[in-house]
Amino acid sequence: MRIDFNDIQQKIDIYTGVQRFDAAEKTLLSAIDEFGSTANLHNLLGVTYHRQSKFADAIVQFTKALKINQNFVEAGLNLSATFCDLGRYDDAQSVFSEILATTPKNKKHPDLVLGRLANWHANCGKLYAENDLPHEAIVEYKRALSLFERMPDTKVALGILYFETNQLERALYEFQDSVRLFPAEPQAYLWLGITQWKMNRRGQAIHSWEASKRLDDSSGVSDAYLKFSKLV
Repeated sequence: MRIDFNDIQQKIDIYTGVQRFDAAEKTLLSAIDEFGSTANLHNLLGVTYHRQSKFADAIVQFTKALKINQNFVEAGLNLSATFCDLGRYDDAQSVFSEILATTPKNKKHPDLVLGRLANWHANCGKLYAENDLPHEAIVEYKRALSLFERMPDTKVALGILYFETNQLERALYEFQDSVRLFPAEPQAYLWLGITQWKMNRRGQAIHSWEASKRLDDSSGVSDAYLKFSKLV
């Protein structure tokens, strides 16, 4: 008897939509008993467990799915995301790296996994920076941004570290790129101005501080730099 996976998928969607996870599990386990182990069924059961925060059970099912079909990208991403939920970031990174190595480079991966892994690297970078380890922090920030580019705070933090370690050209690039990617981010303009001033590009610095002030006039920091620029 041929398995009708679409029919099973629809039933599971209905059950999980009304929080009937017990019925979803029973349906999937019965399908596995009747039709045998298939990657799709194990992956779907893993998703059902994950929705209930049964992460250990979810890992078992996603792993079974990958053993049946090692090129099952969705199961690999689900497994990586589950490792992230458990704080097992090295395992998540390992699984994710395998996915990147075995799938086409132009194939997009869900922001869910990318964001979790990127946040982990960003948090590691922050810890390094707070403990006066700027070079290690730079490495982690760069890893975070390579996974998920749209992290304005991390990008500015990377630029600040470049500035503080006297890598002004790199700092300038990061702040200019931040302004391009996040035109409504006042901190990017603020630090772009600071870097430009340090590099004796004073007219550009004043322009950047004015832009920062327009975006956020509440902190008064940009205004203080503008006043300072008139005194020297």
